[in-house]
Amino acid sequence: MDSRDNMIITPAPEEQTGAFQSPTPEKSGRRKKFLLIGLLIVIGGLIVWSNVWKSNLTVSEVTVEGNRIVDANEILQLAHITEGALMYNIELTEIQKNVSSNFFIKDAIVERDLPSTIHIQVIERSPMVMVNRGQIQYLDEDGVVLPHSISKETFDLPILSGLPAGVSLKAGTAVTHVDVQEALDILIASRSVSNEMYHMISEIRLRDGGDIVLYAAERGVPIIFGRGEAASKMVRLETFWNEVVRQRGAQQLLYVDLRFDDQIVVRWKS
Repeated sequence: MDSRDNMIITPAPEEQTGAFQSPTPEKSGRRKKFLLIGLLIVIGGLIVWSNVWKSNLTVSEVTVEGNRIVDANEILQLAHITEGALMYNIELTEIQKNVSSNFFIKDAIVERDLPSTIHIQVIERSPMVMVNRGQIQYLDEDGVVLPHSISKETFDLPILSGLPAGVSLKAGTAVTHVDVQEALDILIASRSVSNEMYHMISEIRLRDGGDIVLYAAERGVPIIFGRGEAASKMVRLETFWNEVVRQRGAQQLLYVDLRFDDQIVVRWKS
C-alpha cells in the first residue's frame, strides 16, 4: 500500500489579511451615547460655574455717556446704584426709569458691562428756543417744555415771543399749538441749513395766527417770514444774507420779506 494513501491532509489556515472590522451598530450607538452624556455633563458644569461666577459679581464702577446738559453726578444720584451691590440684583429697567425722570433726558440705556461696571447712556432733549413768561423755560424741537437750567448749552438760544396766553408751559409736556409748531419748524429748518443761520435768529415772534416775524441778531433787522415752506425760505435767506447783506451791511437794512415765491423783498435805508 502506498503510504500516500494513509496521509491525512489538513487544510491550511486562512491567511489573516489585517483588514479593519467595523464595530457593530450596537457598539457604535453605545459609544455615541457615552460621548453625548459626557458633553452634557461638561456643558452643565459650565452653566453652573457661570451662574455661580455671575452671582458673586459686584458693582465697582458706574459710567455715564451722552450727557452735555445734565451733570453726571445728577444722573448718578437718580440711578441710585450702590457700590458693592450685586450686579445681577440690579434692576436695569428701574434705573432707566429713574434716570429718565429728569426733564432734559429723552431716553436712557442701562447695561451691565461685566465684570463690574454699570454703563448708562443718555439721550438728552436739547433746548431749541427760550420762552420767558415770568420765568425762563425752554422748548425742544418736539415742543416739550424744559425748565431753566444753568448750562453752556442753553446760553445762546433765540427767544420765542408772542406766545398765546392760553398755551400751558408745564415742564415735561409738549406744546402743540399750531403757531408754536410753525415757529419750531422754522428753527429746525434754519439749523438744518447751518448753525450760523440758526444763531442769526435772536427772536421769533408769533402773531396770533398771522405771519411769523424773525429778528436778526445783527441790528435786530425784522424778517417777515410768513408761514410754510420753511426750508426753501431759509435757503433763500442764507444766500441773500451772505451775498448781499454781508457786503452792504445789516445797518443799512430796514426789513426783509420772505412771503413771496422765489423772491426776497427788501427795503434799504435811503
